[in-house]
Amino acid sequence: MRTLLRSIAPLTASVAMLAGCHKPYTVDGPEGYVRLKVEATWQGQPLQAGEVHLNVSNYRTQVEVLKLYLAEVRLTGPGGASALTDIALFDALNGGDAFVYAAEAGTYSGLHFGLGVPVDLNTSDPVLYPVGHPLSVSNGTYWTWATGYRFVMLDGRYDTDPNGTGTPMSLFSIHTGMAPCYRVSDRDFAAPFTVAGGDTTDLVLRFAVDEFFHNPIDTIDLAVDHQAHGDNMPLALRFTDNVLNSIVVE
Repeated sequence: MRTLLRSIAPLTASVAMLAGCHKPYTVDGPEGYVRLKVEATWQGQPLQAGEVHLNVSNYRTQVEVLKLYLAEVRLTGPGGASALTDIALFDALNGGDAFVYAAEAGTYSGLHFGLGVPVDLNTSDPVLYPVGHPLSVSNGTYWTWATGYRFVMLDGRYDTDPNGTGTPMSLFSIHTGMAPCYRVSDRDFAAPFTVAGGDTTDLVLRFAVDEFFHNPIDTIDLAVDHQAHGDNMPLALRFTDNVLNSIVVE
């Protein structure tokens, strides 16, 4: 798991105006830190790359890659909001990724975030970003043909025979992207989330990968729907809905 420290300067008055009511608790108040972790799970357990599990269709399913962007991440509450990051790229397998961000000290009631890359960043020139930046071309997430980024990247293998053995042979690759697949979400914390000045508080987003393939009214059958690379928007949108609904904030 990679953990990086990224300092976020206090918001200026101009940024606060752009954000509307999303202002920090105080401009000159104490700072704390939030360790934001994204982790993939399968039926509640951390998901390791290469593990084979039975999905909702009773197919042997092996996830090899799960990367995703989160954007516009901020803590929210009755006293205001504190921005954590504009954009971050997470590798969710094998225990996940975590990044540490500065935040205004205070007590918060919820989290706002976007799944994917918002249009202003998605249409920016990737050559502007240095190696190490979430939007750098070195990450291999940019679709040159679409002049935009992939938002969620899920790759792996499957076998329709639940009694099969060895490595599943059939491939699936579902990558979302483009404006219709960008989604924003506001989640309420189960209990007040407090950031204390000088301290680091953990915040975890768990993505239940077993739920990526179904919801109460729809099932993604990998034997039929196993490829999406910008040319299969119906599947990309169904998949995006499932990914967003799978997230548990802790």
